[in-house]
Amino acid sequence: MLNTHTLRTHRLFYGGGLNQVQVHDESQTPTALLSQFELAGSEHDVVLLSWLSDDRIVALDERGNLYLWPFRPGIKVAIEPVLALNLMPFKDASLQGSNLWLMAREQGERLSQRRLFRIDLVALQVTQYPPCEFDFVGGSMVALENGDFAFYQRSGKPGYPFRTHGLVRYAPRSGQVSLLPLTGKPAPETISVRERFFFQHRHGLALTADTESLTAIQGTDGETAYQFELQLIDFHRQQMRWSRPVRALLPNQIADEYDCDELVEALDAIAGGDQRACHNDELQRFVECLTSATLSDDGERIWLGWQDGCVQCLSLQGELLSPLYQLQQETAKDERASLSPWHDQLTLLDVKTDGQAPASSILTLSMGDPEWATLWQVALPSVAPGSLCQGAEPQPALCQRIGFDLQLPEPLLGTPVPSGQLDIPCRDSEDQGERLASLTQLNALMPALATYFERHTQAGHLFFAFVATQPGGDKVHSEKQFFPAVAAGNDQDREQLAQLIEHFNHWPCASRLMGQAGAPVLADAVLSLIDRADYLPLLARYFNAIGQQESVQRYHLNRTLPALREIHAGTSELAAFNQQVPPPWNNLNHTVVSTCDYDDD
Repeated sequence: MLNTHTLRTHRLFYGGGLNQVQVHDESQTPTALLSQFELAGSEHDVVLLSWLSDDRIVALDERGNLYLWPFRPGIKVAIEPVLALNLMPFKDASLQGSNLWLMAREQGERLSQRRLFRIDLVALQVTQYPPCEFDFVGGSMVALENGDFAFYQRSGKPGYPFRTHGLVRYAPRSGQVSLLPLTGKPAPETISVRERFFFQHRHGLALTADTESLTAIQGTDGETAYQFELQLIDFHRQQMRWSRPVRALLPNQIADEYDCDELVEALDAIAGGDQRACHNDELQRFVECLTSATLSDDGERIWLGWQDGCVQCLSLQGELLSPLYQLQQETAKDERASLSPWHDQLTLLDVKTDGQAPASSILTLSMGDPEWATLWQVALPSVAPGSLCQGAEPQPALCQRIGFDLQLPEPLLGTPVPSGQLDIPCRDSEDQGERLASLTQLNALMPALATYFERHTQAGHLFFAFVATQPGGDKVHSEKQFFPAVAAGNDQDREQLAQLIEHFNHWPCASRLMGQAGAPVLADAVLSLIDRADYLPLLARYFNAIGQQESVQRYHLNRTLPALREIHAGTSELAAFNQQVPPPWNNLNHTVVSTCDYDDD
């Protein structure tokens, strides 16, 4: 059946990239791309993407643009929206058969006033329900069996007495709203770079820390450790299943050494009953040591990830199913070191259960800030032999750096989507060797791309997205990120980039093409090579190739050429460059005013 294929979406966040939907066949090794669809007009997050039937796909973005289309293999096409609801950004949508439900706010409505929408995907009819006055955390909507919906609610009011949370149940037919208060206190800060509410939408479960439960534990060695209780909230049962401590942390596992004194003072005060807001920063830092919590693919186990590079497994009843594992990596000297020496963010992306004896879980995880995180994998026993002691020393577990390959069929390989974007697979966008492999692939595609644009004279844009396939959402690098990273390598790396520009210099159609968001084609590749005098003849050929089109002048006249002239001022190479390029590129007095003071261009 077609709907066993995986649907994935990604978008370039720089320059107004459109959402791209790809259909992957993961039964092959490597994974094969079957088709790619560009969601026309969709520059905002996709909140729902699903198979509607064996051969139809539905997608909805956070502005209420709805897309429905049939799946066909071997194509790259744009999909127009069938409905445009023009809503304020929202996160809550649920597909129930042929009905799509969403909770959102219309343009002009009060911040507190959201309403339920039901879209009949067969008749394309929209039903609006009366406004709801209750508050809830965006992205926490769960459909219940009887047609009601459940939401997670937490108070945004500051102060310990007001820091409450609970579950809201909403019945669309009657409009009845009921609130189930939950015990404990959520984290004091509602906005943070780290997650504190770990929501498992498919299972209707959430894990969060109870900050009211903070306790100090005096060890036999005189050291004080701190712990909080982890709570499992069940949306379907409308209850908290359990609340229990899972790990005690020492101060140096929570904060850097120079922050430990302030941390200990605050946590001791909280454990002693002092709940003043002046301790909130340290309390927040403590609960955010738990950076990830997710369920295994079979929904039977909970895996927790901590900022010090440790993971552990719990049952759905909160019982320990594994020791604490200290994740390690192999260094260049063939030595073992912690995967997280600097308290980085560990995010569990996927947990697959290996049914072979002995049973184990295969964890795929990212380490570091999502912008530059690296991808790792480790196989761990889910159930450890013998008794499990919470205070036992962590057991080392060696991780392997990984990446995921994506095989593109020949017809799709060198074909941009209608906006001009061409996706280039990159197995690991944080590894220079893998970046160079992607650049080598792009260089090999340049002759075919030249032919494509000569044949498709109506196509006027070309820009590249370097896509690393990974669980939990593909990682996409723009040219602005990718080309400078390549140029930061050695001479051989920069030569690959120079080769790409040289390919483009020979395209007869180069002067009519534009890059992303009004920038010239390969603008960031050119900017990445301006510091080397031996590349000035290459860049001169580039400026001759793109001609004198006014639409591309702003970027190069305001960024590339001023920097180039400053670096090579007074040199014979700069004089030769100015002689080789046509106006306005060699005219120091020619300027183009930027559209605003904060324009990067």
